[in-house]
Amino acid sequence: MTGSTDTNAQKSASQGMTLGRFLESWSSAILIVVLLLLWEAGVRYFEIPNFLLPAPTEIAQLFVDEWSLIQMHSLATIWAILTGYVTAVLFALAVSALMIRFALLERLIMPIFVGLQSVPKIAIAPLILVWVGAGMGSKIAVVMSIAFFPIVINTMAGFKEVDRGLADVFRSVDASERQLLFRLRLPYAIPYIFAGLRIATTLAVLGAIVAEWLAASSGLGYLVLSGSFNFNTARSFAAIISLAVIGTIFFNFMSWIEAHVSWRTDLDDSTSRN
Repeated sequence: MTGSTDTNAQKSASQGMTLGRFLESWSSAILIVVLLLLWEAGVRYFEIPNFLLPAPTEIAQLFVDEWSLIQMHSLATIWAILTGYVTAVLFALAVSALMIRFALLERLIMPIFVGLQSVPKIAIAPLILVWVGAGMGSKIAVVMSIAFFPIVINTMAGFKEVDRGLADVFRSVDASERQLLFRLRLPYAIPYIFAGLRIATTLAVLGAIVAEWLAASSGLGYLVLSGSFNFNTARSFAAIISLAVIGTIFFNFMSWIEAHVSWRTDLDDSTSRN
């Protein structure tokens, strides 16, 4: 009897652990499903007009009916996000490398970056439209202006957190500044850089929407405005949901890349070679 009781207890414990892992893994999905059900029930029960708050089923039906339209505008927004984001990353890394090499340059231009970052981008975007013109170029410029700053700040923080002992070892063997940057500072700063890259992913989406709100004939931001102007709230919700999906995928993709970057191994290898 004792053995049977122990076996049953072990089975119950195992089932409890399995259920706990399942709930932990799918907790966000379960919460979303529950909220959607409450949303659907609330709209139906209170008979809320669809131009004020469409039901999830109406939004899903619009996705089916207007999929080609949503796909076209999504591709326009994704292209603006990716192009502006990559431009911001390249520019931020290049500027950070120059600032860590020349301290005077950092003292000169970092206050300018801080001042520009303090200005709401919705105020700068109209000027960018005047300088660059309406179109993809202005979208890229706005995305870059918003995504640039967190990458610079985090990259500089990573460059400055390099272990002084390792830096002294590099200098003791007459390592050049280029070797110091690429074999020590950059590998050491990768976690900081990726922290900035993750923050910049969400800001890049925001920048694309700001540009599309001001002057654009394509993109999900334009689709949100189009839906609201025409009282087609379901279309606006569909565009917002598409933006949320794009931002989430972009953020998780950067996290996945970071998880597969073995920065400590690279640092150890570079140190052993020197």
